[in-house]
Amino acid sequence: MPGLDLSWLGLATIGGAALLLALLPLARLQREKLHFRAIFDNATVGMARSTASRRWIEVNPALCRMLGAPAEVLTSCDWIELTHPDDREINLQLFDAVLRDERDGFTLEKRFLRPDGSIVFVNLAAQAIRLSNRQVDYFTVIIEDITQRQLAEKQFASQVDRSTVLIELPRRAESLDERDFMQYALERAEALTGSRIGFMHFLNDDGESIELVAWSRNTLEKYCNAVADRHYPISQAGIWADAARTGRPLVVNDYASADNRRGLPDGHSQLVRLLSIPVVENGSVRMMAGVGNKDADYDAYDVETVQLIANETWRIVRRQRADKALRLAMQVVNASPVVCFRWSASNGWPVVFVSDNVRQWGYSPAQLQSGQPDFASIVHPDDLPRIVQEVMRHTAEGVPGYEQEYRLITAEKQVIWVVDRTQVTRDEHGLPVFYDGVLTDISERKRQQQQLAENLAHQQQLNKRLEEANNQLLQSEKMASIGQLAAGIAHELNNPIGFVHSNLGTLDGYLNDLMTIVDAYATAAQAQGDDSPGLRAIAQLREERDFDFIREDIFKLLAESKDGLGRVRKIVQDLKTFSRVGEQEWQEADLHQGIDSTLNIVWNELKYKCRVVKEYGELPPVYCLISQLNQVFMNLLVNAGHAIEQQGTITIRSGRLDGERVFIEIADTGCGIAPENQRRIFEPFFTTKPIGKGTGLGLSVSYNIVQRHQGEITVDSVPGQGTTFRIVLPIRPASAPVQEQHQ
Repeated sequence: MPGLDLSWLGLATIGGAALLLALLPLARLQREKLHFRAIFDNATVGMARSTASRRWIEVNPALCRMLGAPAEVLTSCDWIELTHPDDREINLQLFDAVLRDERDGFTLEKRFLRPDGSIVFVNLAAQAIRLSNRQVDYFTVIIEDITQRQLAEKQFASQVDRSTVLIELPRRAESLDERDFMQYALERAEALTGSRIGFMHFLNDDGESIELVAWSRNTLEKYCNAVADRHYPISQAGIWADAARTGRPLVVNDYASADNRRGLPDGHSQLVRLLSIPVVENGSVRMMAGVGNKDADYDAYDVETVQLIANETWRIVRRQRADKALRLAMQVVNASPVVCFRWSASNGWPVVFVSDNVRQWGYSPAQLQSGQPDFASIVHPDDLPRIVQEVMRHTAEGVPGYEQEYRLITAEKQVIWVVDRTQVTRDEHGLPVFYDGVLTDISERKRQQQQLAENLAHQQQLNKRLEEANNQLLQSEKMASIGQLAAGIAHELNNPIGFVHSNLGTLDGYLNDLMTIVDAYATAAQAQGDDSPGLRAIAQLREERDFDFIREDIFKLLAESKDGLGRVRKIVQDLKTFSRVGEQEWQEADLHQGIDSTLNIVWNELKYKCRVVKEYGELPPVYCLISQLNQVFMNLLVNAGHAIEQQGTITIRSGRLDGERVFIEIADTGCGIAPENQRRIFEPFFTTKPIGKGTGLGLSVSYNIVQRHQGEITVDSVPGQGTTFRIVLPIRPASAPVQEQHQ
């Protein structure tokens, strides 16, 4: 017993202490009086002395605190008046038995009533102190407060009863219809809370109206005869519906003074206390359960009790309704070609449900649910890795549902295509619990799609070939026009260039002859002397006309004129070389020569703003259609020039990659190509140039030409810094014809 140390008396129990105190000789009691008084006053348990007439003649402070009254009050009344009425009879019986000398003391668990009306549970031990004639002189009483223990035991018993009810509810639901089951649940809630009325309402899906589902039998039989509609707007409901309006439990322990109460219909039971509980699912109130008219105030334990019963009732009713709906749905499903599956989100994704019409694929539900075979083994092996990856990705992303198409293998080893529309069921933490799939056979649609795809692919191939042929035709016509123009220009220029060149040669001879004659005249004049007036006039004229400079410069002019004619002849020759009219055959060619001739042709486009840097490496002759490659070089050089707006550099690099391939790079320091356009630059008719400056065919044709040579063309571009095109060509294509006419 905490706080009371009677070890000095050699006692082990309260009752033993009282007995020993009664037996101690009077002399010893006197000697221990001071010690006992200290114990009496400082004990943490109640201690008292009582007369045979049931009056306390002495009480300690602990007892005063326990009973909530001062000592003068406790010693002025019959202590039986402080005892709870239900405990008085047994207390008097034990007390009278001691007075009759049938026993010397007793212990009793009883209740005292405090002046404020509250109850104290105590364990009382009383021991009679007798005189020599066996008459009771007085009683020593030790009283221990066991209120908390009693409350804990009571609460434990209540929790046991509540747990029993919650365990019993699912079993009862199997044998009762919905309304009887809900009445049973209400009766249990009434019993556990000490209530006299109970009700349950469903909230309709619109959230604006409610449906009276059940009154308890006790309510209907004893308390309520009101007639009311089963369906009505929640706005018309009384204070009890505030639980649905707010989504929180409603406790009214004084209904008469409630501010927002409304009048009750005729025949409705009088309300004293009310407890109304909402059942919330997915953020919405779906049901209300309430009890009322408990003798004492409703407390938190009552709220918890009704909440647990209401939640479990709703869960069972919802499950029963879902099961019923599922049975009806399965009748429809089993009559259709759609197969329903439920997979558990656990290792191996075991099948926990499959509709009976899976038999159309040669399997029974029992086989698949037992994992013989498991679902993964009937998925086509070529599709399984993709399916697993997609499911894992969708699960990680937290999507509520997804759709997949894959192949299944039937029990007869036939391959069918299905579309799987899956919904993911998750727990309160967002983790997947089940995957619910609806599988539809789409094999016929897939066959039609495949046939359509094949036809479309064939049509696209034909269109591509036609487009390529058309592009090649356009370019061929352009190149033919250039070739014809070059041939005409060459023909027209060759004649005048020839006779001008010939005349310059003749003129050179004539001038040399004239200079010889002039020198002869000068020699003759010197022989005659300088006194002749005529000779002096000639000498003066030579000096005035700067004959010595003219004689020196005229031959320089002739040399420059011949060099200019040579350059004109070279341009004409390069033009012929570029177009190669009549030479559209596969042959070995010098790519550097092709680049140089092309550069001469487009130089007029480049010379005012571009500096051309050649970084040529060693290149062997390449077996190719050189006129077509010249066309590629021209397109890339012109594009590089267009990309440079003010001043920039074009760098041409070449080299040998290995024993079988060579490369050519044309890099510029122009504006670059935007990333979103880089993947489209080889598409026909795609261009970023203004209207009138580009057709969108140059790079497309260039790509096709490089592909025809079994090479590759790539681009590396940084906006604002420049672009590099890289062409890689085999020295001799593996399947190149010995001789092929360009189409």
